[in-house]
Amino acid sequence: MSRRRELLLSLKYSTIEACFSVPMLNLTMPSFPFVIAFAVTVLGWGPAAVGAMAALPHLCNLVQPPVALWLRRRLPLFQIMALTFLLSALPWGFVSVLPFETETVRHATFAAILVVATFANSLGSVAWAAAIAELVPARMGGNFYGRRNLVFGFWTLLVVIVASVVAARSHNSMVVFGWIFATAGLARLIGFFFLTRMRFPRSVTERAPDPPGFSEIALPFRNRNYLRLVAFVGVWGFLLNLGQPFYPVFIVQGLHRSVADVGILTAIAGVGGLLTLRSWGWMCGRFGSKPVLQVCAILWAVAGLAAWTFAGERFFWHLAPCYLVVGGTTACFQLCQFNLMLKLAPANKAPYVAVFLALTSALTALGPILGGLVLRWVPDVLGTFLGQTIRDYHVLIAVSMVGCLLSTHLLAWVDEPEAHAPEEVWRTMSRMQPFNPMLILGSAAQLIVSPAGLMAMAHQSVRLVRRQMKAIGNVGEVLVDGTTEAIRSRLPGDSGE
Repeated sequence: MSRRRELLLSLKYSTIEACFSVPMLNLTMPSFPFVIAFAVTVLGWGPAAVGAMAALPHLCNLVQPPVALWLRRRLPLFQIMALTFLLSALPWGFVSVLPFETETVRHATFAAILVVATFANSLGSVAWAAAIAELVPARMGGNFYGRRNLVFGFWTLLVVIVASVVAARSHNSMVVFGWIFATAGLARLIGFFFLTRMRFPRSVTERAPDPPGFSEIALPFRNRNYLRLVAFVGVWGFLLNLGQPFYPVFIVQGLHRSVADVGILTAIAGVGGLLTLRSWGWMCGRFGSKPVLQVCAILWAVAGLAAWTFAGERFFWHLAPCYLVVGGTTACFQLCQFNLMLKLAPANKAPYVAVFLALTSALTALGPILGGLVLRWVPDVLGTFLGQTIRDYHVLIAVSMVGCLLSTHLLAWVDEPEAHAPEEVWRTMSRMQPFNPMLILGSAAQLIVSPAGLMAMAHQSVRLVRRQMKAIGNVGEVLVDGTTEAIRSRLPGDSGE
């Protein structure tokens, strides 16, 4: 009972920590829209620089395995997490001094901040994944990560909306952006405080008596099934990042929209994740992570292709339902990928996590770099169609989405014990209320996996759609109540604990 109580308390602290840390990451990761919007609108960086920014997290993941192993030979996992939390948070305070520097120093300072903080995040993600795998039982991984992501997703949504509106109303003031980034760094430190309250096992808090050697990095290369998962995620990441990092650039420069519009669309994507995360977590536990991952990848690619092909100055807000669907599928992809990565790894997960991040990032990093070069080589305007200007962004994003759609077949080679067929996921989704807004896109994508599934989707009643619309209206109240309950949970030392 004592161990069970400590586990439950640690899981609560993990959720609270994420409510501070994850919004900070959404504001400061160089591959995310808010930082890209700052670089484009305030610093004046072009597509090539944006491509390099988007590739930076993946390049850091590529070079981190030997550094992570070197640290593990000297420090326990918990101390590595503490070090990386500090290094990822403190540099963002220096953004507030950028307005007082010359233009050359300003660019160099911001680039240095990105490199230091991003590499610290890369090292910290390996240590955190290995530590949380020691804490969370495998049988409850899908449900716990789904619920945890649901709670911190609400606060991420709120923070991104507020930060985008504040930046837009300040007319993209560098001073205001500096305060936003500094506040994000402070939130990361608050999250670290709650991380220190978690009760990790000794394998996390103490240095191993027999530190791992560098030969440990070779272990994942002997696991063919694990490498198949790495191949799928790496190829998917490469093809997706051909176009995804340039969405904010396209919106701001190509479609002449504001940073606030970027923030609104990002927030809508967050809503999509919040509405569906609980259901994704349940389906992972019911059918396995592999079939759910395949289904969400197909939905993601079809939705993105359908929406961005027709995006233009006169036809813009249709991107809102696209971001809603893509937000839900992105949340599913992250959940299933993480859960499957830990599930297919043996007991010693740290080298597997490090190699997974390194190899997938080696492929993913090529995407934004190649995408930036394509945007430099291809003319900005390629013609018109039905009065709509065809830009280089349209071609790049279309190629990206078609490639992602084709890459889903690689996942069939991955073997997950006791995984169900993807057709069962489609049939279950067609009967679940959270996925009724996806009926049209789901039907189109379902043809690729199971043509018979189209009939099942077509017979859904209007009554279920109306129920779903009512659920969407009540989701904010449910999320706030659930998050408040988690934050007000009794702490050690309170009466009754």
